Amino acid sequence: MYLKPAKVLLLINLPFWGIGNAIAQNIDRPFENAPYSRYGIGEQRNDINPALKAMGSITAAYADPYIINTDNPASYASLKHFTYEAGLTGSRRTILSSNSKYQTGGVNLSYLNLAIPMGKYAGMVIGYKANSKVGYSLYDTLQSLIGPASISYNGTGGTNYFFVGGAGKYKGFSLGLNVGYLFGTINQTSWYKTNSTAYYVNNSEFLRRSSIGGLYLKSGAMYQKSLGKDYMLNLGGQANMSQSIGTELSEYWISHPFYASDTSGSDTAYAKKGIKETIVLPSELTFGAQIAKSDKWSLGVNYKTTNWSQFNNQNLKDSIGANAYKVSIGGEYTPNSISLYNYWQRITYRAGFYYGKDFVQINNKQANYYAATFGLSLPFKRSTDRIQTALEIGKMGTQSATSIQQNFVRFSIGISFNDKSWFVKRKYD
Repeated sequence: MYLKPAKVLLLINLPFWGIGNAIAQNIDRPFENAPYSRYGIGEQRNDINPALKAMGSITAAYADPYIINTDNPASYASLKHFTYEAGLTGSRRTILSSNSKYQTGGVNLSYLNLAIPMGKYAGMVIGYKANSKVGYSLYDTLQSLIGPASISYNGTGGTNYFFVGGAGKYKGFSLGLNVGYLFGTINQTSWYKTNSTAYYVNNSEFLRRSSIGGLYLKSGAMYQKSLGKDYMLNLGGQANMSQSIGTELSEYWISHPFYASDTSGSDTAYAKKGIKETIVLPSELTFGAQIAKSDKWSLGVNYKTTNWSQFNNQNLKDSIGANAYKVSIGGEYTPNSISLYNYWQRITYRAGFYYGKDFVQINNKQANYYAATFGLSLPFKRSTDRIQTALEIGKMGTQSATSIQQNFVRFSIGISFNDKSWFVKRKYD
């Protein structure tokens, strides 16, 4: 059943994508509300091993025999043991807008990885990690031609990445590639509700569901150079070309009666189901350097840039800035990795810092963000297996009449089992 023209009036005056300044207004409170996840395909998640997060995410040139660095697949050539990894991330945000302040948070599965060494100079990884997350609830008020009204915006979902990667090394040079499937579902709803009793105009609801799925490639390169007996220099880079991912779009415009108790008068004014579209994701380039002294310490720096001007979501640009970047620095220190009697000397201590400009652009301004990072690598007794932890304390955006500030704390924990003896047949029981 379709609506009479009079009932459609408010529907056609409220485009689904037209949030405008609502992001700077009042905020509703889902379990975890991330206002900036409204844009693009959601808030970009950096779900890597906490050992790397604790150093500011310096992934371009980092290679370790016991840690899987999925950001740069060239690092797989340095893996020496079969390795299982799994991790969780919990976050707590304080959201500050022009007239609201509250806290929100949540816990999510970060990654699952399996590394398989393939000889002395090659390795492969099978893995899964969260790629982006959508979770927001916002509302705005306005004075329309028919009196006061309110608009609310809600979104859930996100994307994930399942991949198989491989790498090989020759005379210090390593090349690697992840071949994977990017998939997920994003649900978005907009409500227009009139608060005036003078006209009794129907309320309007807009629903949009995007099912995303497609092949996605990530490549990496690395060069490792020995500097004397104890020192090593690593140079690395990771590159993603701009890639198109298929989507299936369903969209509905629905009119609801002025009185919520009247459930019999809801009608669909417009509907389209299963329309094939595409999302064009931006190209990305990361490069960095690291210097390390055997099993004692390492220090690295990272620079990442993403060309968001290439982004296109089903023929819509959205409120996306032209470019985003992130600069990271971090390091690690282990007092004595082979100490037999002092457990605290076997712990690896990590710290870092990052600063960047986000891709979201509100009123022609891109939000800045920064964070300090810390972490520990806690070894199991007489084993290379470890519990990895990371703590990120930072800020994104500014509190003003046209933007939102987020003060965030993220805690990540992961476990790594890596022991070649698990896969070696015992000669004696």
